[in-house]
Amino acid sequence: MSLSDVEAHWQTTRPTIRERNKFMFNNNLFSDVKFIVREANDGNEGKKVIPAHKFVLSISSPVFSAMFYGELAETGDSIEISDCEYKSLLELFRYIYSDEVNLSGSTVMEILYLSKKYYLPSLTEKCIQYLQEHLDASNVFSILQSVKIYEEMNLVYDCWKVIDRQTQEAVKSDVFEAIDRPLLQAVVERDTLNIEEVELFKAVDLW
Repeated sequence: MSLSDVEAHWQTTRPTIRERNKFMFNNNLFSDVKFIVREANDGNEGKKVIPAHKFVLSISSPVFSAMFYGELAETGDSIEISDCEYKSLLELFRYIYSDEVNLSGSTVMEILYLSKKYYLPSLTEKCIQYLQEHLDASNVFSILQSVKIYEEMNLVYDCWKVIDRQTQEAVKSDVFEAIDRPLLQAVVERDTLNIEEVELFKAVDLW
């Protein structure tokens, strides 16, 4: 969006700094950096561009602050990001610009990763809360395997509570067959599971 495309005196119709900041989200107006990120669409992978503003990103994240204003600051106006999808990075920026974020089962793990990477603790908390609220036997092993590396011990504890209570359903989930060996071993060694031993070993045999 260029200045000629912007409504006249748009600043005056948005009385709070939050509203004005939100207006700048994913907006080319005054943008001084662009992020290039992959987007998977119907099995085809392309790339999309997200315009951003160094100052806004930097006052929210010490990582972005170092990236743009540190001793080894980025000097180019385009940055390619290879470790996430377009939707996830867009939601990270939405949160930075507006304190809002749209979380879903397909994006929350990647947004959690980005919140850790760019050091946004408040967004991390929102991701963890979302995972806790949507935790059940069908996804518990997927969540547990992912969050272990982030050392979010409260969520890890919640995962094990679900596994203990709903062992039968959890080990029959599609995710169980894809867990790594250390997690499988931890399950087998656990003595608080709600399942007959023979049923547990049937599930392990299918792993």
